[in-house]
Amino acid sequence: MMFSKGLIDRLNIQGNLEISSLCKDYIFDKHTVHPYNDNGVRERDLLERIHIDIWGPAPVQSSEGALYFMLIMDRYSSYCQVTFPSSKSAEATLKVFRNYHVETKYHTGRKLQNMHLDIRKEWLNSV
Repeated sequence: MMFSKGLIDRLNIQGNLEISSLCKDYIFDKHTVHPYNDNGVRERDLLERIHIDIWGPAPVQSSEGALYFMLIMDRYSSYCQVTFPSSKSAEATLKVFRNYHVETKYHTGRKLQNMHLDIRKEWLNSV
């Protein structure tokens, strides 16, 4: 420790300063965050790959009555669109996705190439 090696000026320490164990907060504070596994491939163009995430139900409704939100992000530009579908149902989420797809194709003149989504098997079976 710095104080025991005389590296700190004008610090007067009296008594025993041994640390018998480290607290959990100290240990977790020293942890670094590692990025999720990524294959290192970066997108080179708009709409090369988008990421879709649907969250909910929220414990409290929004002022408009929404319990869910759906985030669609272009991985190249990091442009995000957040919408509030009525539910997590296939119909509601596909409606949001179709609107996004038509809108981005109109504005960019490009077609969507790939999607990354966190999805359940039940959702796939209902499409």
